[in-house]
Amino acid sequence: MNADAESTNRLRDENASLRRRIAELEDSERRHLQSEAVLRDQLRFLQTLIDTIPSPVFYKDAKGRYLGCNRAFEIRLGVLKENILGKRACELFPEELASKYDAMDRELLSNPGEQMYEGKLLFADGIEHDVVITKGTFTNSRGKLAGLVGVTLDISERKRAEEALQKAHDDLENRVQQRTADLARAIEKLRKEISERLRAEEALVSSSEKLKMFAYSVAHDLKSPAIGIHGLTSLLLRNYGHVLDNRGAGYCDRILKTSENVVALVDEINAYIAAKEAPLTIEAIRVEEVFRTVREEFHERLANRKVEWLERNLAGEIRADKMSLLRIFRNLVDNALKYGGESLSRIEIECRVEEGSHIFRVHDDGAGLKSDNPSKVFGPFQRAGTSKGVEGTGLGLAIVKELVERHGGKVWVDSKEEEGTSFYISISGRL
Repeated sequence: MNADAESTNRLRDENASLRRRIAELEDSERRHLQSEAVLRDQLRFLQTLIDTIPSPVFYKDAKGRYLGCNRAFEIRLGVLKENILGKRACELFPEELASKYDAMDRELLSNPGEQMYEGKLLFADGIEHDVVITKGTFTNSRGKLAGLVGVTLDISERKRAEEALQKAHDDLENRVQQRTADLARAIEKLRKEISERLRAEEALVSSSEKLKMFAYSVAHDLKSPAIGIHGLTSLLLRNYGHVLDNRGAGYCDRILKTSENVVALVDEINAYIAAKEAPLTIEAIRVEEVFRTVREEFHERLANRKVEWLERNLAGEIRADKMSLLRIFRNLVDNALKYGGESLSRIEIECRVEEGSHIFRVHDDGAGLKSDNPSKVFGPFQRAGTSKGVEGTGLGLAIVKELVERHGGKVWVDSKEEEGTSFYISISGRL
């Protein structure tokens, strides 16, 4: 009996040990899956960010095979990304163009650094466009050459504008070339900084710090060239607008508008990052003072649109970060004015206290949202169907969501097409 009991106890201990080991393995697997999900979310955001860049962007490994690209690259080529990845230039382009690309790639990979040249690119419309191709090499975390990243800038319209300007004044071409050289140097600098950011990105592959650093660098690298392009184009119009025909002037106006949109996007990206990272200063705030500030800021737009402003139950105090609260309601009121349409006649704001939270409602009687799932508008770069033709970055409501959640609250929307929209936010009363 003693031997049997001892054997039974040993088996019981072994079973208990085995169960503990199984539990440990299950816990490890669960943490691994959670880490993978976080990494996938980060990579999805980064791809979305790259896809907002209007110029085609691509990157290859050291053997010349495509590792990835942005949406603009797919559209220009008329080829889906899954049919690009892993391919070489000879599998995507005519032999003459592919040979040129491969030769320039080999030269760059043999002498790592930056490279810029003008060439041709066959677009999905079947036409070879004049482009400036700017490339730079990048290394992995061990400092070894890993591949190259490139950006193509369609200069077909610029080429035609240059030819028209040449007929008007010989000296103008030299000045345009000087401006182009300035732009080329800015792009070369951009490529160098992107290479440095890519090395930093690989070193921070699974941390939230990686996302913040990459977003900051892209925002910085986009804004400086955009401001430079805007300034150079303004000089071109001011000094030589009299020799431009209507078509040339139209091209310049389009360049100015595009560069302004890029700067606005960068500012919103920075605001989105700040909404996630900037420290909050929680203090007691008079609710009516916040809305008085917002109302005064929008007074002229409200008056011009003949939009009535109504407030209900806004007396009292709330503990929150004042700058964040102002940003939240600025974005919501701006959203109503932008997308409310011609039917917008009233913006109504009210507050109530419910289950330890302050609930704010910002309602407009405008066009409403055209969406089966209106909550999608709180995602980065998401825009509702009614936003067509209205300028915006798709980050305003995402910033609202981040700031509200950092105040221990949540945000939701109730909207019906042609009946108006109500945005609700809750702020915890325990801050």
